[in-house]
Amino acid sequence: MAEILNPTHAHAGEPGPLKDDSQYVYFHSGSEVTYRKVAEKPSAFTSIPTIDLAEIDGPLEARKKIAEEIYDACHDCGFFYIKNHGIPEEVVKQTFDTLKKFFALDRETKMDAHVQKNPAIRGYEPMLETRLDPRTSGDIKEAFTMGDCFLEPEQDYVGRTGKQPPSNVTQAQNIWPEKAPWWREGVYNYYHHVFPLSMKLVRIFALAFGLEESSFDEFFKFPITGMRPLYYPPTPVDRDAASVGLGAHSDFSWLTLVLQDGVPALEVLNQDGIWVDAPPHPGTIVCNVGQYLERQSNGKFSATVHRVRNKTGKERYSVPFFLTMDPDVNMEVLECCKEEGVEPKFGPINVGELYIRRVLPARDKHPTSIKYRDVPQDKWSYEILLT
Repeated sequence: MAEILNPTHAHAGEPGPLKDDSQYVYFHSGSEVTYRKVAEKPSAFTSIPTIDLAEIDGPLEARKKIAEEIYDACHDCGFFYIKNHGIPEEVVKQTFDTLKKFFALDRETKMDAHVQKNPAIRGYEPMLETRLDPRTSGDIKEAFTMGDCFLEPEQDYVGRTGKQPPSNVTQAQNIWPEKAPWWREGVYNYYHHVFPLSMKLVRIFALAFGLEESSFDEFFKFPITGMRPLYYPPTPVDRDAASVGLGAHSDFSWLTLVLQDGVPALEVLNQDGIWVDAPPHPGTIVCNVGQYLERQSNGKFSATVHRVRNKTGKERYSVPFFLTMDPDVNMEVLECCKEEGVEPKFGPINVGELYIRRVLPARDKHPTSIKYRDVPQDKWSYEILLT
């Protein structure tokens, strides 16, 4: 097992002293700079398992079998592929066609929905907008972020919850380019398939912990979601390891589902500090544990570090979908994950408060982040993103 060093507390993008890359691997964990020492005798996972969801709507015993496989995958490496997931291949093709059309638009059209115009930190991000690895000039990618919204009719907040939107929310949390209305339609087409799939997996995870499959339903009434279409241009194949499309990090979600095109670039950091390839396999989605599920499981499931390095010389597209509990949930370590007489590794937290403490430092150039930079974090609240 590789040693995880004590984090160097620093503002995102402002690391402490960097260590020898041949012995240590750098990654971004929330707002902390963290290193993992490469093991001298590797013993951790070297591949990502694939789990068949063909019986996810089948008998309870079949669902429990899927749950057991997911438990093992999350315990051992924090990543797994799913196949027979129910999203039609035609929808996958339409999604990638839409991505290619959008990211090929002129800069002016895309910048109409620039993330910095939206206090909720959603919208279009041009190349080098983010920088998860401070050794680089920025992440070599374009992105567009959308997510849960009380007001957009596509998400039917009233129908799903039986409640009216909060009175303090007067504008939509998502922003869309005015000259490309088809983009919103295309993004929601995939959203309406991947969100129901993610909610089925929530119930499978409840079974994985030996609970009733409805045990987590109360935490996901109108959850925090984020969908992030990404475009990675080809980068020179002879560039060094610091040339990354997306710097090494763990996700501040509960669960992430990533739709990949056919271009390999995703790499997963195992416990020995060694990068393991997670190439695309036709008909699959790759899933990974986020920081919330790591906390809820008392560390039994790891929010595994990963990065994107497009070394192929080809353009690459992907669509991560991030699922997190409702922002008002007060989350604790599950009783089944506690050890008798041992203090849990993680204390109780409010989901929304932890979310804002992760997202603001990670978007340190955004006006919302700048506005609250000198405000103590214990004064931050999730409502910052809603008004």
